[in-house]
Amino acid sequence: MLLVTSNWCVSDGTLAAAPPRALVGWLRVQVRRAALRSGFGPDGSYRPVEGIDLVFADDTFDWLVSREWTGDIRPWHAGPRAAAARERVAAGALRRASRLLATLAGWGRRGIAVPVADARGRPRASPSRAVPVRVVLLRGDRDRWLDRLAAHGPGSGAGPVVGRCWSDGASVVHHGEELDPLCAAGDGEPTLGESLAVELLARFGDALDGVAVPRRLVPQLLGRLAAGHPLDTAARLSGWLAASDRAALPESTRQAVIDAWCRCVAGWHRAARRLPLQGAAGIDLVGRIADWLESAGGGGGSDRRRPPVMPATRGIELPPAGAVILGHPAEDGGAAAAWRRQVVCLGGRGLPRGPGVDDDAGCPRAVACRPGPRGLRVEWLPLGPSERALGPDALDDRNRGIWFSDRAGDRGGFVDAA
Repeated sequence: MLLVTSNWCVSDGTLAAAPPRALVGWLRVQVRRAALRSGFGPDGSYRPVEGIDLVFADDTFDWLVSREWTGDIRPWHAGPRAAAARERVAAGALRRASRLLATLAGWGRRGIAVPVADARGRPRASPSRAVPVRVVLLRGDRDRWLDRLAAHGPGSGAGPVVGRCWSDGASVVHHGEELDPLCAAGDGEPTLGESLAVELLARFGDALDGVAVPRRLVPQLLGRLAAGHPLDTAARLSGWLAASDRAALPESTRQAVIDAWCRCVAGWHRAARRLPLQGAAGIDLVGRIADWLESAGGGGGSDRRRPPVMPATRGIELPPAGAVILGHPAEDGGAAAAWRRQVVCLGGRGLPRGPGVDDDAGCPRAVACRPGPRGLRVEWLPLGPSERALGPDALDDRNRGIWFSDRAGDRGGFVDAA
């Protein structure tokens, strides 16, 4: 059985809040439930799974939104000072992810207990048997030097394997940043996404020290802004301000937050003009993004203009059979039907449509995959409160049910997960 999750975004804690502690508990529960459900075949008989591959598809850590980068050092700089700063940021994030990493290490050593089958093909309450769990961490655009740190760190037989892509010959899991023009990677040069995280979000978090926002609210706000797509940040800020308690944030404080945001957007605009950014594709993306972020954030959510149109990106080569699971991009509803049948995207839902949609910020996404009667069966696993808070009527079909993808590429459909 294959389990894929992404976008945990654990930072070093100097600016942004950590994901809720309950997420690790939700992961434990959902992995065990998925292992049990995956033991049932098409005829309803039960047979324990042989093993579990748990893949963190990208951005397990967020090493960009950190106070380390609010001085004169940037994560993309060369030299010993930048290398030392990167190590400090990574060490801080690893400490905050200790509960998650301890859970993964325990699964790697002991496996996960699943029920055995009785003579009639039904799960027995006892005894149980342990099935092996193989954990893989794939690097993303927010923890881009993960594989380099792992290569120089101490090895552990029970620890996760770190890499850039995972495949079992039929299914392929990787980041998928090549589909996002903000994340087009260069050799040692920053991307637009990295510049926005460091030069805008980290600077904004640092600037809030001079604004009368209650100290406990700042990490929550930065966590929400950092959890979404870079173009979502202004709308997420407006949604946060609209939903905040008027007693905790009086009008003068709200205006001070907006003013600080606009100053930071202007500062990012100036800094980005001096950088050899990747992903610009010959058009003034920097100017378009700056205009969008300033108007959407400063307008209190009232701006009705469309976000800047991103340049076309190169596609991704699909295998002749099986499925591709991508951790970074959001599902493209306008893509070809054959693409949607074969590709599963774990990114966020895209630009918020209002303050209420902001509730999913900071919650990773996960799916369980195993062979089905018509190809690969993909079941969405709720890992946070967002699905429960929005209610079943607000969820799309993939969040409600199980998706069957025909490997021949000519059929596909949904069945009720209940």
